Order: sequence, then structure tokens, then C-alpha cells
Amino acid sequence: MKRKKKEPKRKPKYGMFSCVAYLYKLMWKYEKSLAFAAAGKIPVALAGAALALYTPPLILKALEEAGQFSSIALVIMGLVLAGTLTSLLGELIGGKGEFSEMYLCSRMGRLMECRRLDRDFELDYDPEIKKLDERGGEAVMNNHTRAVHFPMEFSLLVVILLKFLLFGTVLSTLSPWIIGLIILCAAVNVPMSAWERKRSYETQDVRNALLKKINYLAFLVGRDFRYGKDVRLYSMRSCLALLTKKLAGQYRQEKIVVERRISVVQIVDFFMVLIRDGVMYAWLISRAVAGEIDASRFVLYFTAMTELAEVVTGIRWWWSCVCEGAMQVSDYRECMEVPDRMNRGKGIPLPQGAFSIVFRNVSYRYQESGKNVLERVSFEVKAGEKLALVGLNGAGKTTLIRLMCGLLTPTEGEILLDGHRPGEYNREELYSLFGLVPQNYHLLPFSIARNVACAEEEEEIDRNRLEICLRKAGLEEKIRSLPQGADTPLNRQVNPGGVEFSGGETQKLLLARLLYRKPKCIILDEPTAALDPIAEDRMYRQYNEITDGATSVFISHRLASTRFCDRIFLLDGAGIAEAGTHEELMAAGKKYRELFEIQSKYYKTGQELPEGEKEEMA
Repeated sequence: MKRKKKEPKRKPKYGMFSCVAYLYKLMWKYEKSLAFAAAGKIPVALAGAALALYTPPLILKALEEAGQFSSIALVIMGLVLAGTLTSLLGELIGGKGEFSEMYLCSRMGRLMECRRLDRDFELDYDPEIKKLDERGGEAVMNNHTRAVHFPMEFSLLVVILLKFLLFGTVLSTLSPWIIGLIILCAAVNVPMSAWERKRSYETQDVRNALLKKINYLAFLVGRDFRYGKDVRLYSMRSCLALLTKKLAGQYRQEKIVVERRISVVQIVDFFMVLIRDGVMYAWLISRAVAGEIDASRFVLYFTAMTELAEVVTGIRWWWSCVCEGAMQVSDYRECMEVPDRMNRGKGIPLPQGAFSIVFRNVSYRYQESGKNVLERVSFEVKAGEKLALVGLNGAGKTTLIRLMCGLLTPTEGEILLDGHRPGEYNREELYSLFGLVPQNYHLLPFSIARNVACAEEEEEIDRNRLEICLRKAGLEEKIRSLPQGADTPLNRQVNPGGVEFSGGETQKLLLARLLYRKPKCIILDEPTAALDPIAEDRMYRQYNEITDGATSVFISHRLASTRFCDRIFLLDGAGIAEAGTHEELMAAGKKYRELFEIQSKYYKTGQELPEGEKEEMA
């Protein structure tokens, strides 16, 4: 039986100190107050530790030696006041630190989302990049992750070291071996903690994948109203509940494994603490009973032992937190530093008018797919030509136009735009050449005007041009009916006073956007799918006006709607099966003619419908 090949163990790309430096740069750039809070915590925490150490023996000494109530009360009041002020100052600094950490976490999350929206489109299809996104997102998903606690935890390191010197100095006057015992007992658990942390990091991708599925079912399918009618009409609630339960059970088992490892570490730690405290306190009590130390010194040494033990444990805890945080920051950095594949630097000048598009033996395969979507495709679209792409679902039409726009790069072969490879142009300038009305669309929760003009600010919009584009797209009456006109916001979930467009109205708005942009290449992907017959006919009659002075690509399942194009490409079998005008393809009598006749026969007068459809019509 062939053994399954083990996957390589995952290791962080960046080391701890590199990650610390990276996070401090972000902190200094976006939230300087966190640096001051971290620095201010050091003297306050050290003062609190000194008061905790010396307050009990000083009070006891005052009780033993002072003869008057006023002198004792003065000492106690002074110590209590100092402790209260120190505690209050610590709370204020801690509160400010928590607020600053929350802001920094939020800022890092926004930076990551901006980077993901800005990077090359095709990277979103890379499974390895998806994993990086999940890990990076987990690092800043909330204010409880270790990645955002570095500044305060590093200030804690300084506090811990100073406390170690303070308490260690006191105990060294009693016996140095106590310090050695405390360090030895803490060191026993260090390798076990490192083992647990490493194993949890290595198996994080498994838990992330399960949690992603659970969140998808719970928050998208379970709460999105678009799924509601299907779930109810087809009684799918139980199926969804069972699937969610199954995934939750798998996630629970993975978490149980993690918790078991943590429990082992905690049990070992418990016994080491038990041995350490038993030996220390037994020896200290024996010295007190023998009369070698008085009551006040007994309290001083007892407090120093307890505090030093906590300090050493705190060092181990701090190290564990910092290592975990460094791993998370490393994941975040990898997500942020995914390199773009397209040219973001200086590019060659753009074509000034309509341009040609050439495909030479172009193949493309999505990384999660086992076969090519397109296979050795070659063709040329002349400048200003009107091309139609037709074919069955899954033939590769959408992939082809993404390759044209430079959103995807070929797996094999090359694409030339105006005789040059896409990489020779600057990416942002290259995108400005294209105007796309996609089949799947998403409008942003801004005003109608900003959605059409794609402007960052309302002042940047050319209002006369906007009005003309809305009229040509057939939205003039709709806009007039709205109280705020073109300034009406979209999406009621974000804007309570907003408006929701129907599918047909949205396609008209996308057409208005395309007209406003005036691109040199126009791509229409099923632009009439949601339009009524009148609006569809109007768009066909306007097609020459819309595409005037531009190269255009028209994609449709309705073969009759492509007759006004100069040429038609039929995609089938991962390539171009047929090419020519409508008349040429009909005369060839191949696949195109077969599909055309299947679609058109139901619109012919007197054509008999199949028996099944007759019954439905009756």
C-alpha cells in the first residue's frame, strides 16, 4: 500500500525580532500614543511592585517599634495612598493602552483589506494566497489576538526584568539557592510550552478551513435573505443544520486536541509549582521557627519568594505570548507582502484610439482546477471591430474576457494589446482602456452619481456628462422619481434612506457607467440578461452608438442578438470551434447553426412546442 506523502511542516517566514520591529513601525506611524502608554507602564508597574514588597514588612515594623497611634497611622496612610495612586495611574495607562491596541488592530485590518482589494485580481484564485489571507485575517480579527499586544508585552518584559532584579536582590541576602530553585522549576516547562505552541501553529490551517465553512453556513447561507426562499420551499433547513453540526463536530475535535496539549502543559506546571512552593516555604518557616529571622523579615522574604516565582512564571508566559504574536505578525506580513505579477511601475504610452487584441496559443488553467479552461486559443480582433462570443455555459467566455482585460495572465501563450504585451503597460493605466458590463455585478453603497462616475468625491463628477449617460442608458425617468435624484445613495443596509435597484435597473446603471468612462475597448457580458424586451431592443439599436470609436466584445447566450457584430466566435471544448459572420456560420452548418436553430424555432410562427411544454402552457 502506497504511503500518503506528508505535507511539509509550516514555519513562520519572519523571525521574532523582525516582527517586533515591523509592528513598532506600524505603531509609530498610526498610533504613537500606544508607544507612550507602553513606556509609561514601566515605572508605574515597578513602583507598584516595590510597594507590594515593602508595605507589609514596613507596617509590621511600625507596629513593633512605634509607641504612638499617630505615627503608625501616618505610615499606613502614606503607604495606602501611594498604593492607591499607583494603582489608579496603572489603570489609566492600561485603559489608554487597550484603546490604542484596539485602534491599531482595526487599522491593520483595514490596511490588509485595502491591500487585498488593490493587488492583482488573479491572486484571489491562488489557493496558497487564500491560506495566507485566512492566517493574516486571524492575526487581526479582534483585539484579543497576540499580534496587536506586542508593544504592551514588550514593556512588560522590561518590568519583569526589573522586578527580577528587585526581588532577586532581596532573596540573595537570604539564600541564592532559592533563586536557582525558582528558575529551575520554571525552566522545566519551557520546552513543553514550545512544543504545544509549535503543534498548534502547524495545525492552524485545518482549523481555519473548518471555521471558514462554518461561518459560511452560519453567516452567509443562514442569514442572507437570498437563500431564504429556497431553504423554506425545499425544506432544506434540516440538511443545513446537519451539515453545520457535522462541521462543528470536526472543529470541536480539532480544538479538543489543542486543549489536551495545553492541559498536559498545565498539569506539569502545577506539579512543578507545588514542589517549588513546598520546598521554599518549608525552609523559610524552619528558619523563622529557629529564630534566625524576625517577623518583619519573614514577611519580606515570603513576599519576595512569592513575587519572584510569579515573575519567573511571567517571563515564561511573556515568551509564549511573544512567540505566538510573532507567528501571527509573520502571517500578517506574508499576506501584506504578496507580490503583484503585473507591472505597477512606469509603462509604455497607451493607445489613443481603438486597439487590436491578439491571442497566440493562449491556454489558461485555474490553480484549483485539474484541466485547462482554454486550450491553445489563437485569434485577432482588429481595432474598432465588433466581436461576439457565444457558447454554452462553462465554455470559457468569462475567462477569455478576463484575459483580455489583463485581470488574468495566461498559463501558456501570449496576449498582445495594440501589439504589446499587457505587462509593458502600467497596470492602472491598462485597466483604464477597458469598460466592462459584467454578468455578475456589485454596486457600492455610495450615491448613484458616484457609482456611475466612479469618483472618490462628489465634486469630481461632471454633472452634464452624468445626465447624458443616465439618459442614454434609459434611467432618466427613474432618477427623476427619486427625492435626491442622482445623489440618492444605494444599499439600504448601509444607507437607511437609500434605494435598491432591480436587476434590469442595475444593468442600465452599469451601462451608464460604461458610457461615462468612454473606454477604448468595451466588453459586454450578457448585458441584456435582466432587461425587459423593450429595454433590450433599445440597447441593440444603440449598440453602434455605444461602441463608436472602440473595439468591442459582446457576450451572449442568445445567438440572435449577435447578428449585428462583425464576427462571431463560438467557444466549445476549451477553444474556438467556429469563427465568422452570422451568415458564414449558418452556411457552414455546424454547431453554431444547430444552436441557433434550437433557440429560434420556439419564436417562429406556428412552430409546435414539445408535449411537455404544451402541458405547461395549458
